[in-house]
Order: sequence, then structure tokens, then C-alpha cells
Amino acid sequence: MALLNCAGKVSSAPSRAFNQGNSGNKRAMATRTWILYAVILWTSDKSRVCGQLLSGRVADDYEPSIRPNTTGSAVDVRLHLYIESMGTIKESTMVTSKRRATLTSAQRTHTVKSPPINSSTPTQDFTITMWFRQFWQDPRLVANASASQEVVNFKGDRMSLIWTPDVFFLFEKDSKFHDVTVPNRMLRLYPNGTVLLSTRLSITLACNMELANFPMDTQECQMIMMSYAYNSNEMTLTINDASLEIDTDLRIPRFHLNEYKTAVTEFSYGPTGNYSAAKVTFSFRRHLQSYILTVYIPSSLIVIIAWLSFWIDAKAAPARVSLGITTVLTITTMTAGMQETMPLVTYAKALDVWLALCLLFVFLSLMEYACANYLIIVENNRKLKNYTKKLGNGINEKVDHMRVFEFHYGLGVSRRPGYREPLTADKLDRIFRYSFPALFVVFNVIYWPFYLR
Repeated sequence: MALLNCAGKVSSAPSRAFNQGNSGNKRAMATRTWILYAVILWTSDKSRVCGQLLSGRVADDYEPSIRPNTTGSAVDVRLHLYIESMGTIKESTMVTSKRRATLTSAQRTHTVKSPPINSSTPTQDFTITMWFRQFWQDPRLVANASASQEVVNFKGDRMSLIWTPDVFFLFEKDSKFHDVTVPNRMLRLYPNGTVLLSTRLSITLACNMELANFPMDTQECQMIMMSYAYNSNEMTLTINDASLEIDTDLRIPRFHLNEYKTAVTEFSYGPTGNYSAAKVTFSFRRHLQSYILTVYIPSSLIVIIAWLSFWIDAKAAPARVSLGITTVLTITTMTAGMQETMPLVTYAKALDVWLALCLLFVFLSLMEYACANYLIIVENNRKLKNYTKKLGNGINEKVDHMRVFEFHYGLGVSRRPGYREPLTADKLDRIFRYSFPALFVVFNVIYWPFYLR
């Protein structure tokens, strides 16, 4: 079966090229003149053939603004998508749209959760570059026995001669057609009346996010296509898994495409009726490796540094205090930095829980030193009081500091049976040296299985 391209305009570049001849060479000039004449005849003949093809297939009363089957069943538009690439899926600010769409009672009874729903739902930008192909049957364009049986491609202005579907993308935020080096748009007419409209475009869609498990989350983004003017009684859309292709080398920053599925449904828009819609749902799993390297490991090391403070002498106040304050400030700064890159939500994310518990652990180490320092003061006062009592009555209670120092570091008193040693700063440090890492391990044992399930 032959194929003929019918473009909207004829380029004048050949004539400019052939005008640059060598005036001194008459034979060369004559040859070029004949070649130019042949090109003009071929171009004119091509335009004439395209016109004959159209006149043989398109009736005089054909109206491109009127859909096929106006007196019959709805025109069925079959969709075929080839996903070339997907851009970065990034979190953005809250959306403000309050549009809602409901499925018909024959299919669903609940409200469709299509993005965006309300102003409290965070969205992510979801960009796709694809070949968008539409197939439909137009009985008015079936070639009769006397007409040419060639397949005709239409480009440019000639595409407006044929009726095309008015498919749009629901919740589209931005889109563009590609026109390098020529407009990436083509319409193909087959002898049996089948029409193919192929367009290469990039489109950015809104996608609802559920960030409770962030960054161990899986997001589902929908691409919904439907007619703008024709309801389901006039035009239907058809799509299936076989009509969706994805480039094998597709890579998405920060995400991995788990799976995709297609569906055909109907949306109800009040007085305008029900509209046929084709839906593609993409399931993305976020890459966890980068967050492990940039958040989880550094914050864990900060908790370990806070744990090391229990091995420093409690009397070394400058070292213990500076280490505790530094770890608290570091975790606080890390938490603030992560919050700046994420939309505000009314619930805690998995990363928020991790950073909050890390902050609690390092703050606990600082509070432990405050308790240890208090125990040192209590212990010194108790020893001083016991020492003065042992001096007996009649002896001046004012004891010089040197003797107190000697008592503190060597002189003791006998303990009666059943005497319980009071809690000291050294004992408190020894307790936290083992309980602190044990609690952190228990937290990890609970945290990771809970959010990775």
C-alpha cells in the first residue's frame, strides 16, 4: 500500500538553490533549469494528487467541525501511548483547586479521588514526554471504488480539513507541543476510513501525595484523558495495557516505576452529562538510598556522639556541656533543613519521627549530665555532712577544706548492715552507657519494620 505525504506548504528552498548558477557555463545552466522545471512539475503534481485524493474521499458537504456518526453510535477513539521519558517528580506547595468529579452509579458510588481535591492536599509535579496517538473510524472518509487506495499523511494546515477528537488531560498544570525540527504532529488517513492522529508532547500533571511513610513511600499518580465537549453518548475513549508502551531505558530521578495499569471509566459533570475517560495509573517507589546517606546515617552518628559523652568524666563540665549542646543544635538544624524542602502536612512523616527521636536521644544525653552534675553536688554535701558528724560533739563544725578533700578521696566511715549505696554521678553514667544504645537499638527494631512493611 502506497503512502503519500500532503504537507500544508511547499518550500521555496530549491528555487533559491538553483538560482545560484555559473552564468558562464550555459550547458550547466540549461541542466539546472530543466531540473528546476521538473521539481516544480513534481510539486504541482503532488499537490494535485493530494487534492484528488481528498476529493475522492471527502464529500463536498464534509464538515470537519462535526463528529462522525452524528446519527448513530458514539465514535470510539482508541488511545495508544508511548512514554519516552519522565521528569523529576518533585513535591510542591499546597494546591487550591476544589474541583471534584464523581463516577456514575453504574460503576462506583464513592467520590473519585483525583488530584487536586482540596486545599489541604499536597501535590507533586509529574512530567511526561510521550507520543500520544489516537485512532478512530470516520465513515465519511472511506475511499470508494474509484478513489485512490493510498494511505495519506496530512501535516500542517491540511490537518484542519479532518475532524479530530478534543481530548484533554484532567488536572493538567502545564504542557507543550514539540516543534524541532518540524512540528511533531501528523494525521494519517487510511482507505477504510481509519484515521490516526499522532502528537509528541510534554505534559505536567498534578498528583496527590500521601507522605506518612516518607521517604519509604510509594506514590500513585494518575493521567486521566477525556473529551472536553463530547459526552459518552457522542464519543468514548478506549485504552488497555497493551496500548501503553514505556521506553526500556526510562530512568526517573529519586523514584522507581513499580508498575502501571490502565482503566476506562466515566465521570459525571452535572448538567453536561457523563464523559468517557481513559485513566493510566503509575506506581512509583521512592529511592531510599540517598536519604540513608544524607539523613539516617549522619543523624545516627550524632546519636552515637551523644552516647560517647557518658564516657567522659562527669566533672569535666566544659566537655560534656559543649558536646551535648552541639549534638542538639545539629539535629535541630538537620530537621529544619528537611522541613524547608517538604510541603506542610497535618501529620507526622516517617522522617519526622526519626529526627524527633534522634533529637530526643541527644537531648536526653544533655539532661543526663544535668542530673549527674546535681548528683555530684548532693554527694559532696552529703560527705561533708557525714564527716562533720564524725568529729563528735564539742568540736567546731567548721572543717578546713583540706581535710574534707582528704575524706572525700580516702577517708570513709563504716557502713551498717543493710545500708544502700546512694545513686552517684558515676553510677548514672554507667547506667546510661548501656541503656542508651540499647534503647536506640530497640527504636530501630520497631521503626524500620513498621515503615518498610
